[in-house]
Amino acid sequence: MHAQISEAPAAPVLADLAALVVKDGVAIGGLAEGPRRLALALVWAGLPAGAQSERAVNEALLAQLAGPARCLDTDHVELRRWLVDAGWLTRDGFGREYRRADVAALPGPAQALGRALAGLDGAAFVDACRAEHAARRAARRRAHEQRQAPGAPAPRAG
Repeated sequence: MHAQISEAPAAPVLADLAALVVKDGVAIGGLAEGPRRLALALVWAGLPAGAQSERAVNEALLAQLAGPARCLDTDHVELRRWLVDAGWLTRDGFGREYRRADVAALPGPAQALGRALAGLDGAAFVDACRAEHAARRAARRRAHEQRQAPGAPAPRAG
């Protein structure tokens, strides 16, 4: 992944995001800062704007974890904490009301990422990335099987 995700233009950001979302079982706490910010931005982009109750935010996060953010191995409560701690989501002092942060209110390094992902259809993007990844893997598998098949020409030296 690119080292400086925070200032990257949209195309490299989407390439980095594509590399992340095709994985499974990604522990958000185990990610380096850049990829973690990217994962949080993906979830942020899929959250509704405006005030939300804790229950509504939890439902939205569960939907993200079942859909676009399914690469993450976490629960909605931990994810909500990461989003709040990183400034992607704000909450009142009692934890009753949550709001997706506006791009301008995001912490400095996250603003460019927020601008790049604002309006992204995360579900469609992730589905396309996973389908393309699966097709590439299947093609590599077929090529390998063809090379291993009886009567297949031996690899050339050199």
